[in-house]
Amino acid sequence: MKGYPYKIWPVFFLFLFNAVYAEDMQMCKKNLIEWHTSSLYEDEKIVSEIIWLTDNGSYIDQSVKELYLNILLPCDTVKCWLVSQLQDGSWPDINYKDRSASLWLPSFHVIRLFHLAKSYCVEKSEQYHQDKVLKAFLSGLRFWCDYENTSTNWWFTEIGINKVLGPALLMMDDYLPEGLRKKALEQLGRSRIGKTGQNRVWLAGNVIYKALLGGNEAELESARNVIASEIYLTMKEGIQPDYSYHLHGPQLQFGNYGLAYALNMTYWACVFRNTKFAFAEEQVGILGDYLLKGLGRVVWNGRMDFSACGRQLFKNVQRGKALALVRALSDISHVECRRSSQYKRLYRSILNEIPNSESLGTYAFYRSDMLIAKTSEAYISIRFSSPRVIATETGNKENLKGYYLGDGVTTLMRDGKEYENVFPVWDWRCLPGITVPVNHGELPVLGWKGYRNGNAFSGVVSDGENGIGAFSLDRDGVTGKKGYFLFGDLLVCLGNCLKNSNGIPLQTTVNQTFYRGNCTVNFEGKTSVLKNGIFDMVSKGDCRISHGGWDYYIFPGQKGRISITERSGSWHEVAGFYDTSRQFSKMFTCVLEDGGGCYAYMAAPTGSNSRKIFSSVEILSRTEKCQAVKNKNNRAVSAVFYEPDLLRLDAHRVFVAVTPALYIIKTYKKGWQITISDPTQRLKTVVFEISGKYPSGIYIPEENRTRFTVTCPQGEYAGSGVSIIV
Repeated sequence: MKGYPYKIWPVFFLFLFNAVYAEDMQMCKKNLIEWHTSSLYEDEKIVSEIIWLTDNGSYIDQSVKELYLNILLPCDTVKCWLVSQLQDGSWPDINYKDRSASLWLPSFHVIRLFHLAKSYCVEKSEQYHQDKVLKAFLSGLRFWCDYENTSTNWWFTEIGINKVLGPALLMMDDYLPEGLRKKALEQLGRSRIGKTGQNRVWLAGNVIYKALLGGNEAELESARNVIASEIYLTMKEGIQPDYSYHLHGPQLQFGNYGLAYALNMTYWACVFRNTKFAFAEEQVGILGDYLLKGLGRVVWNGRMDFSACGRQLFKNVQRGKALALVRALSDISHVECRRSSQYKRLYRSILNEIPNSESLGTYAFYRSDMLIAKTSEAYISIRFSSPRVIATETGNKENLKGYYLGDGVTTLMRDGKEYENVFPVWDWRCLPGITVPVNHGELPVLGWKGYRNGNAFSGVVSDGENGIGAFSLDRDGVTGKKGYFLFGDLLVCLGNCLKNSNGIPLQTTVNQTFYRGNCTVNFEGKTSVLKNGIFDMVSKGDCRISHGGWDYYIFPGQKGRISITERSGSWHEVAGFYDTSRQFSKMFTCVLEDGGGCYAYMAAPTGSNSRKIFSSVEILSRTEKCQAVKNKNNRAVSAVFYEPDLLRLDAHRVFVAVTPALYIIKTYKKGWQITISDPTQRLKTVVFEISGKYPSGIYIPEENRTRFTVTCPQGEYAGSGVSIIV
């Protein structure tokens, strides 16, 4: 008996460990239920907006559809379901025989179960703990557990259904009869961990619902570890080193899978907080950086840039995805206290549809061929593709018109509504910023593999204020050099050496948006107001255009047209699951005709003294070797050297690019600040020379120039900018 107390210590500690573990599981369950029974979107105006923009929960995009799950529905909506539910637990207005891949109609049954559970469990709900709500939920759950029809899309069966059903079951856990609980667990068991990226996270989350409902500690820990293992920076699928997001190969997926990833990860960060399952501090920091330095930068005035939405160009997509981001920002603010106020300021700016001053600046997403400028007045983005980056994809009948979405598309926004729901009436051969053959036939339809531009000399660079996007177009026989130069919210666009081996003339679109009031055209000193019809630009003088909060300057020697015409189209032509009803809108379009393979134009916000801003720009070079622009206001020269060449900066100084690259050259004190990037992402060094003698380089006395050799970032940072002071 003497050694007996020592023998019980291991048993005691095992009991204590299991008790603590069980306590952590209960805390996770408590956090989860609190998350689903509270709502960030309580303002009546926002609730009404969410119901409208999600079309009462029938929205196709899962991230936006979750907005409908995050609100407490009006009492009358739930009452309608209670009255209309059939005796077998189904609803007569749902087509349970549907098997479609995109908008699987039977999934609305599970959404209703979720809202019945929420209405029953939320204390401020008018249906809180009402017997008829509980009865309707249990009846509907019995029907679903016996339902056998499935979608042709595996996602619904393995992810989508259980993603909604799991939280509903946990909210109603105390009221589930044992037999029905067993059947429900079998339903959740259809989700097994597999796949990659965000799909893997979704599946692991569904396994956690099953583990919490069934009390399986080992299953919970295993699934939690899978989710946590997806929080890292990578050059494969996931969060990139520049805080863009890739999935389906090297393809920008900010507003699609990247938004879903953010929503899921911050959700689980909330569920696991204050338990042993909580994410590591470093992982929470990565999530926060992704929200602030990635997703937060492609939102303007409460709307997401359409160029960041991937293939999901749906109804109300820009506002819907921005509102969904609010949820992720709110969640992370509860987990990472250090930057809590920063997250809150950003999501409040989205809710209030105003710019967030903390995200202003010019940013180069070098891993995704995207350049963004945000000022207090405007938002500009440029997006293209390369052999490294897939432009876009088409699948599940989505993005049927997006053949040219990765060909140098520009987004110009002031209030954020310039392109809101424009997709049915767009001329998809006249996307802003692209150069394509003049053709009025049907556009080819891409597939899941999308496409990549053929020329590797395509990339971006920024010094925080100024930016360059260099796009060497090589697609379908069309080749040429397209340079995009950003000086804050001033955009200068140059095209050189544009050719089409098929012989069809080319056209470049300056912009195409909804018509928003009078369009003023100043041509050869004469000003006219265009309200309808077409204005032809001849190649004599320059042309200034003002429309929709933007001023445009078309350099002399170019032909083109400005049109204010009504266009029609249907959402069905953009995404096949919509109906074929026609929509009509008056559109503003400005297009430049093939001008010997060249074009040049500028854009700046109206009201920013654009005439003075335009006059400050000097084009230093427009050749096959170099495109260069000087901004006299901020004393910056931005240049794309496609080949080694000499550029005269002023009457006394020259710049020699020994290595083709992107260069932003600014005066700095008594010297220069030069920001460089290698668009090919292959070089180890970049070499250039500049007039004068500088101690940090190698002086060439016979030329009175100093040579510098700059080491290029490698690996995950290849293609990013590097700045030096000389």
